[in-house]
Amino acid sequence: MALGILLIAFIGMSVISLLGLIFMYLLKNERAKAAAFYCMAIWGMAVAAMGAVSLPVNFTAARLAAWAFGFLSVIALIIHVRAKSKAQYMTAYVLVTVSVIAGILKIFL
Repeated sequence: MALGILLIAFIGMSVISLLGLIFMYLLKNERAKAAAFYCMAIWGMAVAAMGAVSLPVNFTAARLAAWAFGFLSVIALIIHVRAKSKAQYMTAYVLVTVSVIAGILKIFL
């Protein structure tokens, strides 16, 4: 029973991640795109935190890797706030994408 609930939660997290990333890239309105970016950055940090705290304390390397994926979202937020060119915005979007996808894969594997 508990594994079924975890499977449903994982599928829900995957769907939220996929839809959020798609919206982040395909929206035309800049305010909506920025809102999707900030939501996905927070989501990337939350996924990393869930992945890190779900591991035992003696899995130090795996926990550090999970926290590193969340730190990518923090770096992306800093880049996005200070961005002045389109390339810097795209760098921030790519970092959030890597953070979310790597966090989900870390939970899965």
